[in-house]
Amino acid sequence: MLALIVPLAGCNGQVPSPFGSASLPQEFPSDFPTPPSSKLISATGPLPFVPAEMRGITAQWTSTLTRAELESFYTKRHAAWGVVGKPFTPPAAGPMTLGTIFILLHDGDDITATVGVGMSNMIDSGTLVQATILPARPSPSPP
Repeated sequence: MLALIVPLAGCNGQVPSPFGSASLPQEFPSDFPTPPSSKLISATGPLPFVPAEMRGITAQWTSTLTRAELESFYTKRHAAWGVVGKPFTPPAAGPMTLGTIFILLHDGDDITATVGVGMSNMIDSGTLVQATILPARPSPSPP
């Protein structure tokens, strides 16, 4: 376990630990709609060794709400975050499920988030929610 923690220490990565609590990176958007009735279980990023447009932040929560309640929560608009298109549910692979996936877009700066609700949760009996937030893509240079 120590071998994993040491490399992540230099890149703002955090590993879920039974001995402590996770915290969101400083760069995590303060207005992001975090799942209600939940506990943050892990957060990583942004990783400095990848191109700027790929320096995402991933966070996972476990919630006491049902999958249906959380899907209803993410279907609604939250401050500057709105759903793009319709959420979709990929097929399950045996006992594993990816849950329902939402794409959210932040007004004004085009920051994008992918939110998975109801993925298989091997941590506890709660409903797992995972969000991956990517920075806005740079605008192409004028010719």
